[in-house]
Amino acid sequence: MHQDKTDTLALLREKLCRMEPAQPLSADRLPTGFADIDAHLGGGLARGCVHELFSAGHDRAQAGRPAAFAAHVLAQTTGPVIWVSEDYPDLSAPGIRQSGLNPGRLLCVTTRQGGLENLCEDVLNERGVCALVADIRAPLSPARLRRLVLAAGRSHVTGFLLHRAAAFAAEPPASASMTRWRIGGGSALGRADFAAWSPVVGPERWSVDLLWHRDGPAGPWGITPAREGGPYRQPMPWAGEQRARA
Repeated sequence: MHQDKTDTLALLREKLCRMEPAQPLSADRLPTGFADIDAHLGGGLARGCVHELFSAGHDRAQAGRPAAFAAHVLAQTTGPVIWVSEDYPDLSAPGIRQSGLNPGRLLCVTTRQGGLENLCEDVLNERGVCALVADIRAPLSPARLRRLVLAAGRSHVTGFLLHRAAAFAAEPPASASMTRWRIGGGSALGRADFAAWSPVVGPERWSVDLLWHRDGPAGPWGITPAREGGPYRQPMPWAGEQRARA
């Protein structure tokens, strides 16, 4: 177990050395790209902190919106992003590309059942990383979440925890994380197709609810995410040829 973990971290460090390093920003904020949300947060999400993102439903489309929101934020940064899960990551390369995030910046890593929390802590302790995105399938204990928060604070790596079960965030308690969000689907904007005299579905809308903010009030927004570029069909980069075992 210890040797597997050491090998995985060594492989990650080797991959990181070949990638563009994270560049320091002028302020300790990650802009979300949505002016109203950034203004509410004082410039964006705090760096070197842990942010939790919950879905508003159980279907695949709803469950994917927190990942898309995180990708949209990280598209405005530089440096490696490590995306971890206990299963094959449910990621769409075209979707990631449309969010503005270059898939070439991603290192996707899977770990054995029960090893995700330790892997998250190890990644958050790596100073050469821009951000960690973790696909969380079960609630974290307060003690474990606190360890992740402390690791992010030491390294200044930002953590995004994606919770797939919407029920986790029904009544969120006070948390050690900096923010907690629920990302859902809103009504699509309609427009008139006058040539055919028929309604045409417009851009997708998201409902974004800030459930918990350690330094300020919560708040709801309705946003229209930007879509950039066309389909991107290159395979996602992996930390190893087989599933990495942490």
